[in-house]
Amino acid sequence: MRRPFLGVAVFTVVVVLAIAAVGEMITRVSGEGGRRPAVAVSAGTITPEAGETVFWGKGKCSTCHAVGTRGGAVRGPNQGEGGPLGLPIGARAGERARERARATGKPYTATDYLVEALADPGAYVVQGYKNEMPNPFQPPIRLGSDEVRAVIAYLQSLGGTVDLAAIKLPAGLEAKSRAAAEWKPYVAGDSEKGEKLFFDVDSSAGCGKCHRVGTRGGSVGPELTTVAGTRDPVFIVESILEPSKVIASGYETVLIITKSDQYVTGIVKREDATTVEVADSQGRIQQVARADIKQRTPQTVSMMPGNFKEILTVEEFHDLLAFVLGLR
Repeated sequence: MRRPFLGVAVFTVVVVLAIAAVGEMITRVSGEGGRRPAVAVSAGTITPEAGETVFWGKGKCSTCHAVGTRGGAVRGPNQGEGGPLGLPIGARAGERARERARATGKPYTATDYLVEALADPGAYVVQGYKNEMPNPFQPPIRLGSDEVRAVIAYLQSLGGTVDLAAIKLPAGLEAKSRAAAEWKPYVAGDSEKGEKLFFDVDSSAGCGKCHRVGTRGGSVGPELTTVAGTRDPVFIVESILEPSKVIASGYETVLIITKSDQYVTGIVKREDATTVEVADSQGRIQQVARADIKQRTPQTVSMMPGNFKEILTVEEFHDLLAFVLGLR
């Protein structure tokens, strides 16, 4: 007999909110139950080259950022010349520092801005982007101070001047990360069953219709190949149960009404001077001529179904969660 998931969904949300009320140190936790093996970066080996390795590797910065034509991430600003202001981040940081100085009334150097961007990502959000960058000191990324310094040196090298002596991080960041408690689902799931639920388009979940993991799945929604390596379990639970609460940049839904009163709803995948391509919830692509568009309106509801709490059983939800939490 199938058991409705509503009860466990309500309980899970209550648990999440209770944990959040205790504080960020309790909620932002690692699904690994400990610190990852460190990249070979120490005070004596902090270099732009080491930082580049962390940026594209353990730090998973490339999940959201590209550098010039390297990488295809779009959730965060391109850190090369293709980014905001037409400047690579090493040069752009000087402009941002002046903006921060005007906004706060405090002196800022380019390095101060880069330090703030990693140590406190929500302090300043570039126009046109969302406050969705995870803190790299916190689980599940959990970088060490020397690794973060190396990443900053790498960013300095992209159009700017490398100045290791100027990279001064706020005290206590690693200690706070080490103090984070571990949050785990209260029911153990079966990741193999969860994988089947994820990719079977006829299952109660059918996530693979829109989400890609490795070479499998669709491309309507965000790629999830390493999602548990950048997002903690609480965020992932909320994303499944309340998908419209936080919609990833680049995956917002739009409603297009044509001059013939045809309604097209979906995510814009590509557009040029003449055509807009929209992907619907089934992964189908519709092409709409710009000349035929009467109205184009952004929507606040995610394309991802919001009724998983009703259609998944307790067992199915935790099986699915077990699979997703293993995507690193």
